[in-house]
Amino acid sequence: MVVKGGRVVTPTEIKIADIRVKDGKIAEISDSIEPKSERVVDARGKYVLPAMVDIGVRVLDERLRGGTLCRLSENGRRNGFGTLVISSLSTPRIDNEITLEFVKSQAELCGDTKILPLLSGVKESGGLSDCSILLSEGTVGIEFDSHIDGNMIRRLMEYASMHGVKLFCHADDPALHGDGVMHEGSVSGRLGLAGVVAVAESSQVARIGELAEFYGVDVVILGASTPQTLRICSKNRHLHPQLSIHHALLNDTSCDNYDTAGKVWPPLREEGMRKEMLEAIAEGDVKMLTSLHTPVSDTAKDAVFAEAAYGIDGLENFLPLLFTYLVKDGFVDFANLVQMVAANPAEAVGLKDKKGSIVAGLDADLILFDPDFSYVCEDESSPYRGKEISGSVEKIS
Repeated sequence: MVVKGGRVVTPTEIKIADIRVKDGKIAEISDSIEPKSERVVDARGKYVLPAMVDIGVRVLDERLRGGTLCRLSENGRRNGFGTLVISSLSTPRIDNEITLEFVKSQAELCGDTKILPLLSGVKESGGLSDCSILLSEGTVGIEFDSHIDGNMIRRLMEYASMHGVKLFCHADDPALHGDGVMHEGSVSGRLGLAGVVAVAESSQVARIGELAEFYGVDVVILGASTPQTLRICSKNRHLHPQLSIHHALLNDTSCDNYDTAGKVWPPLREEGMRKEMLEAIAEGDVKMLTSLHTPVSDTAKDAVFAEAAYGIDGLENFLPLLFTYLVKDGFVDFANLVQMVAANPAEAVGLKDKKGSIVAGLDADLILFDPDFSYVCEDESSPYRGKEISGSVEKIS
């Protein structure tokens, strides 16, 4: 196959070029390639990008069942994702060989969006998982909640160091927010809803940072949502914040009128914090972005706000939203955006030599992006409903 005439986004530049694909690999990138009885993909007027990689995505209602991974894979393919790394904190948890084998067997049935699992460092029943065994059998990192026992965190860091993988942390102190259901601020006060203080996240990030520095282990902070989290990470070479797109584009007014479409976790923050997150992206302090994909069934969302489930279908509209509100508005150029949604997440899960960049020898996991297409989001369950969005995505296969 030869991909002709697209604006190819490489790690160093964006240029009009052709790409030859052979045996699933990028064989050649050149100003002009003459097809040799090969299928030709016309990419003129479109960007050619590496397929995106997202870490910590969830399955529907966080329940691992037959078919859920295939539906996730289909959604990922439709929206330009080549690899989805699923959270281990599901029902059942990915904390044992039986569940891991189920996930692997289900993933093999999926399309060409690759599904990879994290492992839960702590068993649902308590105690440490058999991390060495599960890492050797196909998991790509160790996932944990920051508020667990400190000695367990120490042990998980030792496992990560031994196996050369990163830790993936959900930073939150449940004791600080109690019954809170959205960000604590003027909006929660006006709605009469219990709030979640931002320091519940950042205080835990500081704790994890001290341990990471001491043990020399890299930790990805999954779904970072506060400016203070980013500031702490910027001063610690072992902490790597993964910022949710929604915390850069939306604020807590998405919950006005008790709209459960805006109920996500971590909660959407106030406008001043959102602006700081955008500035951090513009200044290069954010290296990874996530869709925060946490789909829930309609019945789980169709409830009074305090009882409705946290969640959002983050894969839908992901790249068009980033293009519309980050690239077109001048916060980041397309080449740097690709690093944040493909190259850097791929490196975080040990796929740097296979995925995430358009380089000869790597997997030909490619997508086309048409910047001239525009549409209005009509999904009534989305906090982006009614917004005009630019761009469309097509997976090359």
